Amino acid sequence: MARRQRLETLTGWSMMWIICMFDIPVRTKTEMRKATRFRNLLLDNGFSMKQFSVYIKPVKSLSVGQTTTKTLAKYIPDNSSVSFLFITDKQYLMTENYLGKNFSENEEETREKNGQLLLF
Repeated sequence: MARRQRLETLTGWSMMWIICMFDIPVRTKTEMRKATRFRNLLLDNGFSMKQFSVYIKPVKSLSVGQTTTKTLAKYIPDNSSVSFLFITDKQYLMTENYLGKNFSENEEETREKNGQLLLF
């Protein structure tokens, strides 16, 4: 019963997407390693790569998203700029994606290939 109530309270307005956008310098091998480490940390924490410096992750609430970003913020490399944007699931559904001619892979295919399920 409690689980049913919990599921019923999740709506497109309460569920959130975290969009992580970053600019990390990669001029030296050390900087490249730090940038790779940060990208891998995002992947290990359930983010999917949307573009090379843009990663996304669905979460069930803003508070869960903020907890996630506070944890990740501790690992931001020096001289880097990282932004975490929070949008509702309803807002994310209004995203319009356009693929250029001969673009071979889209977000859904990537998720399927990696064994990820879209939960909402």
